[in-house]
Amino acid sequence: MTDFILRSAELIAWAVLISGFFLGALYLTLLLVAAVSMARRHIERDPSRLSRQFGTNSPGVSILVPAFNETQTVVDSVRALLRQNYHNFEVVVINDGSTDDTWDALHEAFELHSQMIPDDSHSAIRSIYVSNIYPLKIVDKVNGGKGDALNVGISVASLPLFCAIDADSVLEPDALLRAVQPFVEDETTLAVAGTVRVGNDCQMRNGHVVTAAVPNRWLPAIQSVEYLRAFLIARYGWSRLGALMIVSGAFGMFDRSRVMAAGGYATDTVGEDAELIVRLHRHERDAGRPAPIHFVPEPVCWTQVPDGLGDLSIQRRRWQRGALETIGKHRRMIISPRYGNSGWLGLGSMALIDAVGPALEIAGYLAAFILALFGLISWGIFFALFAATSAFGFLLSAAAIALEEIEIRRFSNRTAVLKLLLAAIVENLGYRQLSNLWRLQGSLDHLRGRKGWGKITRSPFRSHTGPDQAKS
Repeated sequence: MTDFILRSAELIAWAVLISGFFLGALYLTLLLVAAVSMARRHIERDPSRLSRQFGTNSPGVSILVPAFNETQTVVDSVRALLRQNYHNFEVVVINDGSTDDTWDALHEAFELHSQMIPDDSHSAIRSIYVSNIYPLKIVDKVNGGKGDALNVGISVASLPLFCAIDADSVLEPDALLRAVQPFVEDETTLAVAGTVRVGNDCQMRNGHVVTAAVPNRWLPAIQSVEYLRAFLIARYGWSRLGALMIVSGAFGMFDRSRVMAAGGYATDTVGEDAELIVRLHRHERDAGRPAPIHFVPEPVCWTQVPDGLGDLSIQRRRWQRGALETIGKHRRMIISPRYGNSGWLGLGSMALIDAVGPALEIAGYLAAFILALFGLISWGIFFALFAATSAFGFLLSAAAIALEEIEIRRFSNRTAVLKLLLAAIVENLGYRQLSNLWRLQGSLDHLRGRKGWGKITRSPFRSHTGPDQAKS
């Protein structure tokens, strides 16, 4: 029995080393592609120039905000949206059967008086209100989940593009101007992803973030590093390779007619954002059309992230279930040459990283520990492997922080950067391992057929009363 355990541990250790080599090469490639693309990209940092450049020719955008029990953040989010530096937009909030005061808070904040006749094609809609003051519609419907709420919003929207954001998120004033650029420059553009940043402890005034800050608590601070790495390295790199397989549900812009042609959002998954992007790749490729999906780093959306281990566990397990549901539904794309990079590279790497990665990394730690315990490798080698893995993770995070300072520039002092670097170190000393454990639990939830989102507690944005500070 002992020999079997040791042989198994040795095989697992080799599998982890080989997969780690390929994943390391993949991440370095994404970093290189993102860095080179960023160096070549001209950034127009003056929003007024962008506004004059587009003029009245820029396409109209409907901003869809699905909301379920979002009393703490929805009003601030909508206020920020209504102050967008964009000439042709509307905001559509979909109250998805909230059981808290979300509907009352919206009603009171925006003076909703005029009632529209519900769309007969959606029996779930109770009523549709419009504001006499703002370009705002509020849809009240029975609860059907986020995908269903977004589909209702798409049907109620009246403009050719739509931007889907979460109700606990806040767009910067020039976000639409920047996100719409690929649609103006290339009419075949299917979707655009922007950068999502952690907004915990950021200070707001009149619906805008006026003081960007790294969260004071370690858990949100570590997530700040995760988000920077995920967007400024992974999604930037994947988009340049034609294999971007997710546009975050917190902030993404889409061609409304093509999304409707592909069937809208799926309602049978908790990963509706990733599933839609994969299905759009598949739908357009099946029709013989290009499906350019871009990532533009400059438009920024600030979102509230969980600040407790319990809430974060619920979120990450749900993300894992959503990823596995999407991979299972579209798995044939991986082996079909018809889908090009979006199939074998995009969805294939998603399967490797999300489906296999968490279990393999945890098994690797256990295997190395067993081999060291029985003297087949020295403890020095065990700790050296752990240190090498941690150092590589830190270097990727440090690169993402550097790209933030080059591209986004939202922090006004070096203290914030130092806090991010410290959080990047702490991330590899327990948090990363715990995150993989949550993802493994999410995989088990998927195998057991578990459904539902789970309840996560949100905190309101901090109110700022002093003079504004520079964001860059």
